[in-house]
Amino acid sequence: MATTPNLGAIQPLIIRARRLASTGQYEAARQDWMTILNLLPTDAPERAGVQREIDRLTDRLQPKPATDWRKKLGPFGVVLAALAKFKTALFVLLTKGKFLFSMLAFLGLYWALYGWWFAVGFFGCIFIHEMGHYVAIRRYGMKPELPMFLPGFGAYVRWQGGAEVNPGVRAVISLAGPFFGFLAGLAAFGIYLATGEHVWVAVAQVAGWLNLINLIPIGFFDGGKAMDAVNLNQRIAILVLSLAMVFVLKDGNFIVWLLLAAATGYRIYKKDVTEAAEMIGYYFIALAVANGLLSWYCMNLVQVPGRLHGGSSFF
Repeated sequence: MATTPNLGAIQPLIIRARRLASTGQYEAARQDWMTILNLLPTDAPERAGVQREIDRLTDRLQPKPATDWRKKLGPFGVVLAALAKFKTALFVLLTKGKFLFSMLAFLGLYWALYGWWFAVGFFGCIFIHEMGHYVAIRRYGMKPELPMFLPGFGAYVRWQGGAEVNPGVRAVISLAGPFFGFLAGLAAFGIYLATGEHVWVAVAQVAGWLNLINLIPIGFFDGGKAMDAVNLNQRIAILVLSLAMVFVLKDGNFIVWLLLAAATGYRIYKKDVTEAAEMIGYYFIALAVANGLLSWYCMNLVQVPGRLHGGSSFF
């Protein structure tokens, strides 16, 4: 006949052991369970349950080393390990591969046309331009994708939530690209000043030119969405500025300024201001002037002697 355990002495120990285990004090909990085990009669059926608690805590205190399945499975284990690594690499390619492949294709095209250094500099300016959008989108709590490059055309950043943001926020996101792009053009010009390599002044000139093109207020350019938040008076100021640049600078960018003036005039005629943001028009004007002058200055500062590195003519 089984002996009845002394529940009065055991119950407080059980409660304390479980509390200690729940707070991570496994050694103290195991000592309490071992005390309980010693208090139980040798023929008590509860001993089996107490022993399981002790074994479980012992495993937590002394975890068993992980099984090396590659050794146990021999050559099959090596194959499985390789497949696991391949799966990880495949995941990276599927999530980041579009960015990498488009980047390499973009670099390859301009390397073939204008040489390695121009390709690197031009890619850097486009990448920094797109990262301007990326950073601005993240700033407003949305999730952008990495830029996608379109060889021969440019690049873009996809993001979710654009339909819900107000026109002022959308304008800031749109203009962040030409702002960052202008900084990239200045950096290229700084490299030119430091090295004297004409390829870098060419990169700076093209960066300013492309950023100015991007400000033309039509749908798929950055200026298209930015103009939604520009009020009527500021649109008129942009139109006047653009026409002045056409006649004052008289450089190779006059067509871009003319297109900017024409598109702005059309947007004035449409009266399609969605929701005016007070400073967006001034920001727009500052970016247009900065990028336009950068391009004009680089174009007229030096005469590139015929060819860039790699043997392809640029100007």
